Amino acid sequence: MREVGVVHKVHGKFATVRFDRKTACENCNMCLKPREANYVELRVKNNLSAKEGDRVEVAMGDRAVLTAALLVYAVPLIIMGVVLSVTYTLDIGICLGASFGSLAAAFIGVALIDKFVIRKKKEYAPVMTQIVADVVKDADVAADDETAD
Repeated sequence: MREVGVVHKVHGKFATVRFDRKTACENCNMCLKPREANYVELRVKNNLSAKEGDRVEVAMGDRAVLTAALLVYAVPLIIMGVVLSVTYTLDIGICLGASFGSLAAAFIGVALIDKFVIRKKKEYAPVMTQIVADVVKDADVAADDETAD
C-alpha cells in the first residue's frame, strides 16, 4: 500500500506525515481525529531527510496491512463468537456480559500486541520511499517556459 502525504513536522530522525482522509475513514474514528479534520497523521522514520512541507510517498507492505486488518477486525470478533457459543446456554445477561467483556479484552490484547510485538518488527513499519515533486508547481513551471518562448 502506498500513500502520498505532506511532512507536517520533523523531530529528530522522525517525521509526522499528514495524509488526506479517505471516504472510508468517515465513520471509522480509529485515528481519534474529529470528523472535521480532513487528515490523518502517521509518525515515520525520516530516512530521506525530508523537510516540513515536502510531499512524500509512504509505503507499507501488503502483508502488514492484511495482518493489521485481520488483527484489529477479525480476531476480536472470533473471540467474541467463541465466548458467545460457549455461554449460550447460560442466562442471557451472563452470555452477553461475557461476550462483550471478551470483545473489550480482545481489543486491549490487540493494542498490547501492537505496541509490544508488531511495532518492533521492521517489516510492519511504514517507510518513506521517495520525495514526490509537486505536480502543480511542475505544471506551472512548464507553462511559464512555454509562454517565455
